[in-house]
Amino acid sequence: MQKITIEENYNSICKNISKKQIANAFVLIENLLKQSNKRDYINVFEKQKQMYKFLLEYTFKGVNDPERSNIFRKIQTDLFELVDNIKEDLLIRESTDRIYSEKRIFNREMLRSNINLTILFNNLSASDNNSESKERKIVLSKLFFYIWINDFLTDEDANALRKYSRSKKLFNHEKCVIVSALTISLLSRFDLKKFGSLFDFYDVNEQFVWNRALIGLVLTFYKYDERVEFYPDIISRLKLLSEDSDIEKHIENILLQFVRTKDTKKISEKLKDELIPDMVKFQPKFEEKLKLDKILSDSLIEDKNPDWENVFSDSPDLLNKMEELSKLQIDGSDVLMSAFSMLKHFPFFDETVNWFLPFYKENDDVVNVFEKLSDKNFKANTFTSGLERSVYICNSDKYSFCLNIKILPKAQRKMMINLFKTEIKTMDEIIKEDELLNKKTKDKHIFIRYTQDLYRFFKLHPWHSEFNDIFDSKLDIHNTLFFREIMETDDLIFTIAELYFKKGYYKDTIETYLKLDLKGKYARRIYEKIGFSYQKLKNYEQALKYYSLAELYEDNSLWLIKKIAFCYRKQQQYEKALEYYKRAEEKQPDNLHIQANIGHCFLASEKYEEAIKYYYKVEYYDTGNEHVMRPLAWCSFILGKFEKAIKYYEKINKYEPTSYDFINHGHVLMCRNEKQKAMKFYKKSLKKGNIKMLENSINDDRKILLKHGIDNIEIDLLIDYLKILQNE
Repeated sequence: MQKITIEENYNSICKNISKKQIANAFVLIENLLKQSNKRDYINVFEKQKQMYKFLLEYTFKGVNDPERSNIFRKIQTDLFELVDNIKEDLLIRESTDRIYSEKRIFNREMLRSNINLTILFNNLSASDNNSESKERKIVLSKLFFYIWINDFLTDEDANALRKYSRSKKLFNHEKCVIVSALTISLLSRFDLKKFGSLFDFYDVNEQFVWNRALIGLVLTFYKYDERVEFYPDIISRLKLLSEDSDIEKHIENILLQFVRTKDTKKISEKLKDELIPDMVKFQPKFEEKLKLDKILSDSLIEDKNPDWENVFSDSPDLLNKMEELSKLQIDGSDVLMSAFSMLKHFPFFDETVNWFLPFYKENDDVVNVFEKLSDKNFKANTFTSGLERSVYICNSDKYSFCLNIKILPKAQRKMMINLFKTEIKTMDEIIKEDELLNKKTKDKHIFIRYTQDLYRFFKLHPWHSEFNDIFDSKLDIHNTLFFREIMETDDLIFTIAELYFKKGYYKDTIETYLKLDLKGKYARRIYEKIGFSYQKLKNYEQALKYYSLAELYEDNSLWLIKKIAFCYRKQQQYEKALEYYKRAEEKQPDNLHIQANIGHCFLASEKYEEAIKYYYKVEYYDTGNEHVMRPLAWCSFILGKFEKAIKYYEKINKYEPTSYDFINHGHVLMCRNEKQKAMKFYKKSLKKGNIKMLENSINDDRKILLKHGIDNIEIDLLIDYLKILQNE
């Protein structure tokens, strides 16, 4: 059975168990057991089936059992554990993934050596009290690997973790990597004891360590949202966590950072496509036929409502792109992923533990890079201290920078160091200002850096294709039990919705706003934003629904009137669209965008005399606008004003005529009985397009051609002639 099939079956079983559809779960488990055929699992399964059968019989015989709920929960948790074991057993046996190869080796060594966490911790604390001793680093790597690869912690392992979470014999960076091992292991497989250990490290309240533990808890509670409610011990500790006076602010910082990770790919593409090249070429996008949406310059077309308040002070504006990039970086967006993604090939990153190692200047890998570079002009210790303090570069990238410096030619190395010295100095000033204003700023920066470290692990680690990447999921943590237990108000949901909206994640925006009680002073703007989000998703029916709700609060907003008109137009409800565009015209009679749209509505309603008046107005006030010439030429043609139509098509030919421009030009000439000239333009259209497009267009226009004296036979002959030309 392939890995993907095993995991799909496993997920289906877990979903059925969590939804209390135990009968369905039994059928699916039985199918999975056929693949495993392990007697221990079969025995457990049969026992659970029998217990569930007894529960059902007692229930429907009318036996009043006060323990029924507890028994039912026990069956659920035992089934969860059983399918965990079956899944892992099958994957270890059948998967060719590197991580499962390592698990097979690990399991054999465990049987042979009988090693456990108590022994490893004792070895670590007994080793030289120097964090850079070779022996200590080897033991730390083994500790990390043991926790990561091991499916279940024993009671003894959990006790050892609890003891050493408080121990002064472990360095801060060692505790940090242990927390990371717990997190990535738990994200791979559920283990109640690993949950408990994350809580233990959080409770110690040691900076950097508790920050990582909290992120680990947030992610793992999200991963197992449908499951954790069956474990009272976890829920009890979660309730204690919610009593922390600062927890809401911490969760807000973490969740907003998770939202920002969704932008990382987009930012990397922006760097590649816009900031790195000297110039960016923007290819115009033309609409079919008349190019109505191109009549006015983009500067005249409103998009978001200018009245909406900007919730985030760091919102990128229309300054230069480098300034925008700096703002994104200060905000917490991952602008360095692109630059550093190619710098993870060093042997340092062959050890998985190093992907999670906090950057500290005493690290031998750092010291060895800079010890020979120090002179009167460059103080290595000062530089590495600054790099350690820098809050806008994650730990993984700091190591990449140092390791890359080592292999650069002298001139490049000097340039890179000077660039980073300037960056570090600038960022230090920002940090000092921030920390004077807000003492929680340091925690926020730790959350940002560690989230970026995790992101790099899941995206860039040599085995990353084997991982179930948590960053590929929705990360809608505001929809989880964890969130409901921690947060007491809707403020964070509102903030998340605003961030989704700001970054253009419109589906997430809608879903998140709709979790709020839409009443009070912000209701109108929220309805507007939901409507706008639906509009961006091209769901005009739903957009109209929410714009109409916003209209109940404020029916005189020009922006809202125009948006409603636009959606009616897209819905082909031209009379309703005209009603709203006319209201908009009363407010802004000289707005050419409104004038053009009124023309579009009249054109779609086949009221050509009215349409042409509005297009003339646009042409008059926007002289040289080539796009308005198309509907003017078309209306003139339909109305039989052939001279005017020809005049406009001749002007269009001086710009960039489309296949449809050539067809329409040919139509006018045909109706003027200038058939040889007409054929030249039909042939030009054929070169630009294809015969199918040409045939469809002529048939669409058949009614107009008939009106102007071209009979059906001649139209059919025209199409056939063009087909022959196409095949020659």
